[in-house]
Amino acid sequence: MDPNFAQGLHSALQQTTVPDSNAIKAATEQLQNVYFKNPACVPALAEILSSSPDFGVRQLASVELRKLINKKSKFWTKQAQDVRAGIKAKLLQLVSEERNALVRNGIARVVSAIARIELPLNTWPELLPFLFSAAESPDANHRQASIFVFYTVLETFVDDDTNKLTQYLPQIMVTFSKALQDPESLEVRITTVRGLGKVAESVDDESPNDLAALQGAVPSMVQVLNQCFEQTHTEGAKHIFGVFELLFQMESQVVNPHLTDLVDFLLTKAADKDNEEDLRLMSLNAVTNVVTYRRSRVQNLGLAKTIIQRVMPIVVEEDNEDPDDETPSRLALRIIDSLSTELPPPQVFPHLLEQLQAYAAHADPHHRKAALMAFSVAIEGCSEYLRPHLDKFWPLVESGLRDPEPVVQKAACLTIGCLCEDLGNETSTKYATFLPALMDLINKPETQKQGCVAIDSLLECMDAESISQYLPSIMERLSVLLETADIKVKATVTGAIGSAAHASKEAFLPYFPRVVELMTPHLLLTEQGDELDLRGITTDTMGTFAEAVGKEAFRPYHEDLMKHCFEALNIDSPQLRECSFIFFAGMARVYQDEFVRFLPHVVPKVIESLQQPEHEGLPGANPDGTVSGIGVPGSSTEGATANGAVDDDEDEDYIDDDDWNGLNVNTAVSIEKEVAADSLATLFGATKAGFLPYVEASVAELLGLLDHFYYGIRKSVVETLFSFIGTLHEVSGASAWKPGAEVTPLNTDVQRLVDAVFPAVLAAWELEDDRTVASSLCLAITECLSKCGPALLAPKYLSQTCDIVAQVLEKRSPPTLEEFDPETTNENEASEYESALVSAAVDLLGGLAGALGADFAPLFTNFLPQLSKYYTPGRSDTERSTAIGGFAEIILGLRGSVTPFTGQILPILSRAIADEAAQVRQNAAFASGLLIEYSEQDLTPHFPALLTALQPNLVKSENDSEELQIARDNACGCLGRMIIRRPEHVPIDQALPILFSALPLQQDYAEWAPVLTALISLVQSNNAVAVSHLDTILQLFAHVLGSKEEDMITPELRGQCVGFISALASQVPDKVEAAGLKPYLV
Repeated sequence: MDPNFAQGLHSALQQTTVPDSNAIKAATEQLQNVYFKNPACVPALAEILSSSPDFGVRQLASVELRKLINKKSKFWTKQAQDVRAGIKAKLLQLVSEERNALVRNGIARVVSAIARIELPLNTWPELLPFLFSAAESPDANHRQASIFVFYTVLETFVDDDTNKLTQYLPQIMVTFSKALQDPESLEVRITTVRGLGKVAESVDDESPNDLAALQGAVPSMVQVLNQCFEQTHTEGAKHIFGVFELLFQMESQVVNPHLTDLVDFLLTKAADKDNEEDLRLMSLNAVTNVVTYRRSRVQNLGLAKTIIQRVMPIVVEEDNEDPDDETPSRLALRIIDSLSTELPPPQVFPHLLEQLQAYAAHADPHHRKAALMAFSVAIEGCSEYLRPHLDKFWPLVESGLRDPEPVVQKAACLTIGCLCEDLGNETSTKYATFLPALMDLINKPETQKQGCVAIDSLLECMDAESISQYLPSIMERLSVLLETADIKVKATVTGAIGSAAHASKEAFLPYFPRVVELMTPHLLLTEQGDELDLRGITTDTMGTFAEAVGKEAFRPYHEDLMKHCFEALNIDSPQLRECSFIFFAGMARVYQDEFVRFLPHVVPKVIESLQQPEHEGLPGANPDGTVSGIGVPGSSTEGATANGAVDDDEDEDYIDDDDWNGLNVNTAVSIEKEVAADSLATLFGATKAGFLPYVEASVAELLGLLDHFYYGIRKSVVETLFSFIGTLHEVSGASAWKPGAEVTPLNTDVQRLVDAVFPAVLAAWELEDDRTVASSLCLAITECLSKCGPALLAPKYLSQTCDIVAQVLEKRSPPTLEEFDPETTNENEASEYESALVSAAVDLLGGLAGALGADFAPLFTNFLPQLSKYYTPGRSDTERSTAIGGFAEIILGLRGSVTPFTGQILPILSRAIADEAAQVRQNAAFASGLLIEYSEQDLTPHFPALLTALQPNLVKSENDSEELQIARDNACGCLGRMIIRRPEHVPIDQALPILFSALPLQQDYAEWAPVLTALISLVQSNNAVAVSHLDTILQLFAHVLGSKEEDMITPELRGQCVGFISALASQVPDKVEAAGLKPYLV
């Protein structure tokens, strides 16, 4: 080895450690362009590693040597055999002798890099015996070095296909078992746990001995973690928590036998306020990971009750003012949120309710706050479960609003926001109680902001009629706050005014000019932080105003506001760009073709947003966020810091390029991209042909985001791509499609877009593990199918689309795959998110039936048993309702071709029509009516039983819920279809009075078609009973024809009704006139 070369390399490395950016730059260029392009750098770096007196240089040499061997393995293999042997021997000596932990760990990683090359070739027989021997050394440093090298070697081989270390696993496990009990060094014990994590990655459940050994080590691993708590070894605890997170995520059963004890340990540590807060937070995060990744085990062990009981006291703890900070209280709420979204609601909410009742009645206001906060975070995951029982929870919210303590009032405001988000229709009915209380709260400085946020949420759920009596007082108070409040409150006030406009529509016009005058100055704000937040929400709200008051009233402000938004795009603020995109989308909806002239300025900015990187700037960071070291161009491991110092052995320093995608993420930019993707769909849908020049570029960017790490972007991209297909099909002027597998080809441009989108989406589906994205995909295909017809799928993509549905229904899709648990007790129970995905897949199944018509029958043969299993005991109301609703849509699609399946479907519907849940009964009544209408099998023998089952659903009372009203409407429709199909088998004398008592329809106006058609047929056939009730029948026709609701009946049905009463007018003119029907005669 040339000593001058080594000396020059040493000097260059040393130069990178001085606090001089110019010197660092010059030295880096020299290293990259001179030294690290020469294989001689390998022995030179090894020599520097062993001889340099500067530990910083030695550390840097270890880093660069490892990178060179990993990235340029030929540099190692080209060395003479004696040189390689010398370096290997020297490294084993150094790793034992080096006293500096950073350098020693760096040497260990060099050893693992060489082992990756040498061990598969059997050219380093000395390594493993050396490590086994060193692990038994009386010197703790030697033991630490040995275990760390084991860890790094295992890390290197975890993804290796050679299985080179498999034969040594029993001996390694023996060594690790001893090291876990190391009597002297906590570092040895911590590193051993890390090594066991790597062993776990190499062991599967088909290796029972290895699995048993790992399972046996778990209690000792927990004990080491406990020691980290006792010694406040935060860094060691962080490493061990990382190992457990890995074990939770893996399919292996390593932790399952110990999960109850492990959760108990974590909750104990999290509750102990004497522990460092960081350690408490790690414990709480670990519980969240248990719930997320081991949900089946948590469910089978019934751990939800214990977890809820033990995190609620932590929820009571006070938070700091910064809402972005993680605190024990916020993480405890996150656990409740995870339980609610991951587990079936019956396993969670009853236990939570016990705590809510106790905490809500507590004398301490922080306990009362905790009750409201816990209820709030549980709403999203349990909304369907809660819906029928909300009357029990309104008092909790009302008492929170009236509570004398602001901390409780603020929590009640948050609860209203959560209720509006997931149970908006139900919450809006409480406006008479909530609005006055919230108006009082915005008069108090301490609750002003939270009160405005709650008003914003509530108004967004209300309709024009509900808000009308409150609008003057709301606008009077909010307008004053818009002028006088501090900037943070002004932002929430602005949002609330936007929601008032959204709810009141044209009734907002009297307030519109003054509000715009007050808000316009906010569009000139430029300071980062609160000012730009206010500017953003003002921009968003202006778009809401336009949609509320209409384009003509908004026109005087349109041009100036567009200019403000274009200027905003040049400010470095993701949130402001996001709000600008929302504004542009709103303007496109309002102005339609008139907005086309803005597209050349808007669309490039939206696409530019989709193209931007999402990683913060890091030393050595590339635009995509990956980090390069100083020595090897393009390498992406640890890299040097600004002064040349090198990081410790943190795992993040050794992450593959692809893994950077999930790290160092600028969340604001991700959300901006999500909104940008949504806005493209709106822009195309509103401007139609005017958008065509931008379709190709937009699709290219969207397709590139299908595998984005943020689920929100993937969801928006999928929805936008299918929206594009539907809009382009509409623009192409295609004629109405006909059901069937024999299809009329799509327009050439539409087919080209379909062929670009479908393969990419189907490939993304195979890896998609987020349930909301998977649900959106199913729903997006369904909606697109309704627009484009069977040519969207048949024949090219039909089989794969059917497989998507089958995967979901059979729980084989990535988001529905559960970790295997041999003690699973009830596979029928599911979280509401899982049920929502099943519902989306069933919707797609119904869409396929509608598109294919009779040609769906062969496919239905396979799907029928899959769908039937969702109407079984133990299934949730939602899943049972989904199954029966699916049968209804399929019958509607198959029509007469449903006949061969009638014998299998009818018993299911017969049970469902008497189901305890109204949402199930409503679908069952609808499906039964359709089966009677379309099946060619004689179903009259079943009429008596069906009529008996329908009768309870036809009873009307004043306080019926919306679900009961729909069930009654569908029962009326079913009875109408029975009369239409076989009137002679219906006891008309009994049926008509019951039918009349259930009318008029209140929710599902589509059922007027079978009801009115049945009555027309009876009267036209001179049915004596019908004729005797002619006055009642004519009053029903007057109700329908005189209704101001546009969706009451279709134009076709209106024509049929008008023809009927016109014919009657020649026979019984006095009755027709008495019913007030004369204006409708033709």
